[in-house]
Amino acid sequence: MQLRNIIKTSFRSLRSNRTRSFLTILGIVIGIAAVIMMVSIGNGAQGLILNEISSMGSNNIFVEPGAPHSGSGNAMQAMMEEFEIKTLKVQDLESIIKLPNVKGAAPLVIGTERIVYGDNNKKITFYGTSNDFFQIMNGSFLIGQGFSSRNFRSMEREIVLGYKIKQDFFGDENPLGKNMRIKKTNFRVVGVLEEKGTQMFMNLDEGVYLPVATAQKLLLGIDYLRNIVVQSQNEEKIDQIIYDTRLLLRQNHNINNPSNDLSKDDFKVTSQKEAANMVSQVTSIFTLFLSSVAAIALLVGGIGIMNIMLVSVTERTKEIGLRKAVGAKSKDILYQFLSESVILTMLGGVVGIFIGVTFSILIGLILGKVLNVNWGLSVSFPAIAIGFSVATIIGLVFGIYPAQKASKLDPIQALRYE
Repeated sequence: MQLRNIIKTSFRSLRSNRTRSFLTILGIVIGIAAVIMMVSIGNGAQGLILNEISSMGSNNIFVEPGAPHSGSGNAMQAMMEEFEIKTLKVQDLESIIKLPNVKGAAPLVIGTERIVYGDNNKKITFYGTSNDFFQIMNGSFLIGQGFSSRNFRSMEREIVLGYKIKQDFFGDENPLGKNMRIKKTNFRVVGVLEEKGTQMFMNLDEGVYLPVATAQKLLLGIDYLRNIVVQSQNEEKIDQIIYDTRLLLRQNHNINNPSNDLSKDDFKVTSQKEAANMVSQVTSIFTLFLSSVAAIALLVGGIGIMNIMLVSVTERTKEIGLRKAVGAKSKDILYQFLSESVILTMLGGVVGIFIGVTFSILIGLILGKVLNVNWGLSVSFPAIAIGFSVATIIGLVFGIYPAQKASKLDPIQALRYE
């Protein structure tokens, strides 16, 4: 029997049982669509995070409280421990900025409060930092300038507004020299940043920036830092700066660590490249886990196809006997049932790919809108190819047993079957 005739016969048989055929391929459709969506979402998240990290330039080093996480415990516990460590101080920043090859260093503390101007008020995120922060974040001033003092301990009551904050409160009015109130303290506007968008998951346009000491003492009531961002003069000096920074902070914090065991430190020093590598590893594992869970639907779909094909063999026993009686060979019956199984899974694969790609694009657009980030098109073409290949293989594997059972039926017994 020619392959063309086998395929035509298979399609005719599947069309005669449309509802059953649809329900049969549903598991394959869901499985492939889920795998494509999970991989695409994982790739999109990874790309977004890496873009946010790279948006600050390639010469940056991050200093945070807390020893590097060894993996013995959950990430949430490690994060809580970091917030309890309060040993990162302004004097550490002042020491780091004097190291060779350091171009600049900016402190960072973060809080939320209501800002008031006239009859308007709004809950905002404020950042206690220094003028170096604007340079490191590649921020330019629309009008005005940074803080009047470069002294990290200076407590001027000055603020720099993000672009959207300026628009919300002042519109076309010039805000320079105007006073805005945060937590019963008046601050004089000295600058407005140009529209910048989101960097390092901070929406710079909706932020308010003030001297770090002012934020610490007047608004937060703390004497420690959450982060220090260090900018190297060039990429070649990053490793040396990391080494020097670790030695310096151990000396400042009275940490005896001659073996360079990072777990003994109460701080982390990472380069942008290391941060990107860690993110890539975490998101890759997360994507693999989600894809593995979604792939279970493919297995379930394959088992469903085998069950339906076995039912089909039973229902068509008499038809099989009649075809054998008029000259059809066992291999013709085998190929027909096998082709039906493969056609079902391939159709499921095509529909699953279409749904998976469509929903991946929609989810990317929705997440980009909700999170106010550039999510980007993250459809994984390798996932599409693998998903379609797996669907075809499933059709072959789970269709072999029903096809063999049909091909081995005795024609006389089949014709007598009721």
